[in-house]
Amino acid sequence: MHIRPVKSTDIPAMAETYVETWRDAYRGILPEAYLESMTVAETAKDLAREMSAAGVVSLVAEADEGGAAGLITGGIDRRRDRVYGGEIFSLYVRPAYQRGGIGHQLVTQLVAHINRLDIFTLKVQVLEDNPCRRFYEKLNGVRLACGRIRFADTDLAACTYGWLDTDLIGTTF
Repeated sequence: MHIRPVKSTDIPAMAETYVETWRDAYRGILPEAYLESMTVAETAKDLAREMSAAGVVSLVAEADEGGAAGLITGGIDRRRDRVYGGEIFSLYVRPAYQRGGIGHQLVTQLVAHINRLDIFTLKVQVLEDNPCRRFYEKLNGVRLACGRIRFADTDLAACTYGWLDTDLIGTTF
């Protein structure tokens, strides 16, 4: 497994990873019709747009046999939070590669990149019903708040996790 910055040629494989993981993680949470309407082509356009924005770091976990096993995008907090300067925008690891440490490696690499931008605090918003949200708790993320968001014509519970010091991510005490 090799984690590296995204190249434009990675976008199609990343879009496939994105669609696959959304359908896996959000089945039973988001409307089935929404999940089935997702296309790799549209997702690729959205990812390319997101990754080209200023202050965004995009990394891919490249599988040994080729293709994207996972991806992460993040950077400067989009809401310009005065406490949490960094944000994980998206983190997805294909189901076949989950529970192997790839997510942790992706977060660690993202943190290294944002630390170079003098950002040492981080947050992420995750759907409360997503069982993968416990991943952030295992990385010592503190639940900061929970509330309701509207997505795909559905009201959903979402929680925000944060780290006041990115050195605390994944540290055991």
